[in-house]
Amino acid sequence: MKQGVIWERRLTHRRRHTNKENDISVQQLQPSLFTLDPATADAIRTAALTITADANMEPDDFGRQALAASFTLPDEVRAALLNFSDVGSDTGILVVRGLIVDADLVDTPLDNKSGTSAKTVFAKEMAVLAHLLGSMIAYEAEGNGHLIQDMVPNPKLSTTQQSQGSKVELEAHTEQCFSDFKPDYVILGALRGDPEAYTYAFSGRKIVELMSAEEVALLRRPLWATTIDESFQPFIPNPDAIRGPFAILTGPDDDPYVLVDQDLMHGITAQAQELLQKVVKVYIEHRDAHNLQAGDLLMLDNLRAMHGRSMYAPRFDGKDRFIARGFVVRDRRRLWPQLLGDRRTVRAVHS
Repeated sequence: MKQGVIWERRLTHRRRHTNKENDISVQQLQPSLFTLDPATADAIRTAALTITADANMEPDDFGRQALAASFTLPDEVRAALLNFSDVGSDTGILVVRGLIVDADLVDTPLDNKSGTSAKTVFAKEMAVLAHLLGSMIAYEAEGNGHLIQDMVPNPKLSTTQQSQGSKVELEAHTEQCFSDFKPDYVILGALRGDPEAYTYAFSGRKIVELMSAEEVALLRRPLWATTIDESFQPFIPNPDAIRGPFAILTGPDDDPYVLVDQDLMHGITAQAQELLQKVVKVYIEHRDAHNLQAGDLLMLDNLRAMHGRSMYAPRFDGKDRFIARGFVVRDRRRLWPQLLGDRRTVRAVHS
């Protein structure tokens, strides 16, 4: 299987006025891997330590403190993330490598109920960086409503198409493809990695590059419908509803938004179903793969790229893959009618 390669881009902590790393006005595609030197990682850690609120108990205070801390980050970090937000990357992701992971990290939990990752300083580092992209939000129907969720292998869910699965590949999808209030970004911070677990990404740019003009034109027509993710169904009045039809591609010709779910989506015509299968085939053949290592923060542009995950074999010994997950929206104000009183959590009924 042919996989894309994510190229590494190292930082120096020296400030040079002519260095594009420090230039907020740069409008070239952002390289997909951004490696921190120790001094820059320390600066991010220092900013994160100013956050005193609890992410899952005081989500709005936590988010506001993270936003304030983001203004103190080094210029080159802010430039890279703002450029990713504005222009994007060829892969649809930006990986910040080299964040500091808590030395006293507890064992990987066996499910996502405890919200363990939210108690780490690493989660605060994630939040400071995330608030350069927008505002972190939670979903009442997702991950126990936590602002920062534990994404871990769950022995009871190992063969499911859920974030806690492991023994089957997590198929290509847009996060919450069925929802009008889906996140603009998904952030995945690795407290612990697994050498067998790869996060896959495939951007709308690559769909346009790899498929014919006729196929791309069809992908812009509303020919696909979707069911609702099983983890959301218990919270929704009509859990068996079919939503759509939707187009798979929308927006600019050369940088389209993409909406796909290999598991939940189906074409409303035979031709549309065949084309969806073609999109999935192209994704499998050309997707970019990234193995999350401890200290990595992967930021996925959920509008510009679909994503998935390889299967892997957890040991359930306390040292398995441990990911802290969060969601970001560009404009939280448009969600005011859908939010709980905490001003950060989308009500389950609106999923």
